[in-house]
Amino acid sequence: MGKKTLDQRGYPLVKVLGLDEFTIHKGHGHYRLVISAPELGIVLDVLSDRSKEALEAWFEQRGTAWCDDVEVCCADMWDAYHTVAKTKLSKAQRVVDRFHVMKNLNDAVATARRTIQKQADEATQTLLKGCRWLLVKNRENLIDEERTQLAKMLEASPELKTCYDLKEDFRTWFDQTTDRETADKTLSEWQDKATATKLRSLQAFVKTLDNWREGILNYFNGRHSNGFAEGVNLKIKMLNRRGFGYRNFAHFRLHIFVAFQLTSR
Repeated sequence: MGKKTLDQRGYPLVKVLGLDEFTIHKGHGHYRLVISAPELGIVLDVLSDRSKEALEAWFEQRGTAWCDDVEVCCADMWDAYHTVAKTKLSKAQRVVDRFHVMKNLNDAVATARRTIQKQADEATQTLLKGCRWLLVKNRENLIDEERTQLAKMLEASPELKTCYDLKEDFRTWFDQTTDRETADKTLSEWQDKATATKLRSLQAFVKTLDNWREGILNYFNGRHSNGFAEGVNLKIKMLNRRGFGYRNFAHFRLHIFVAFQLTSR
């Protein structure tokens, strides 16, 4: 039934394309690629791997006219996605997904916390131990008890406070900046502040911003993200749990199509 539904629907022309991966068996490192159309609320296809060759072949099957109609391609910082999009979607604006950028920064903050903790006195080490979740959680989502605990941590370590404030400032930059030109200027200012901390993990994140700057700034042209694709992945994981871990990819792929055909109407 799933294959028939896919054949009937075909591949409609889309303006915005989302590329995101998932893994069926956690820890095995074998990623599948979901290609979605957020404006239509549908999954276009699911590929057995996220390789450059697999994605190139998929676009070639769609044809030049189909590819030329795509105006935005949103993906995380997996090189293959953007390399293929550059050649196959020559008229599309490539956008780096903001939520993956924030995840990268949160990981950098967590690494900085471990470095600061190792260099701190014994009392501060105890206070900072196991506090990653407090640092990466959005400030407005903290409950009173968490706010109190976080305040004690940041008071004990001014360096960690600087790190945390930079993380929150960066999140505000994503949320409140209204145009690309302003975003470009204020991003450089933020990078200068992060560089001044001398923390290696933040220095590495600054380099990541430099490497992906155009795609990150393109977000502010239309505020496109992979939010829909992330929602798709959550539903796929639920399907996988209900199926007790699919071993046959083709079978699982058809179940995904059936699920999203039903939910997209």
